[in-house]
Amino acid sequence: MRRGLLVLAGVLLLAGGVLLLSRLRPSGAEEIAVVEETPAAPARTAEPMVIVDVAGAVAQPGVYRLAAGARVVDALLAAGGMTGEADLLALNKAAPIRDGMRIFVPRPGEVVPAGSLASDAERKVDLNHANATELESLPGVGPATAARIVRSRNARAFAKIEDLQTRGLVPPRTFADIRDLVTTR
Repeated sequence: MRRGLLVLAGVLLLAGGVLLLSRLRPSGAEEIAVVEETPAAPARTAEPMVIVDVAGAVAQPGVYRLAAGARVVDALLAAGGMTGEADLLALNKAAPIRDGMRIFVPRPGEVVPAGSLASDAERKVDLNHANATELESLPGVGPATAARIVRSRNARAFAKIEDLQTRGLVPPRTFADIRDLVTTR
């Protein structure tokens, strides 16, 4: 019993010490609340979008809305991926997409419809819409020739590719090299 009283006295003494320490604080001391201001989150602007038509050998052909800057592979994934019968090498899956683009995934030996990605018409440089950099990608066309083509086009749109020669913009040899690489849409 004596032992129990000693334990009880020790516990009471410890509790009293804790209570005394909690009530003691230097006079004039005040609690200070720390308030941190968090900067307001910047207003989020709508992300630019492009709309593309995905057709051919894909799981779910249709029209898809994708973030601007998306690639062909993103459009294919949105359409559920290519089917087992798709010609895997027909498309450049890393190519950037443009708004209104049609992406057609052909089956082996199938002809790609005109105007679709990888069609002959899509691969050609449009004289009436190409910028100077795109024109410079043509063989024999440098910065000066590209600038002349753009100036001439701004004055009057090209009706046919032969206008490059009739307007004196490229020499016959250059025209022969680029004839199959350009179009007027």
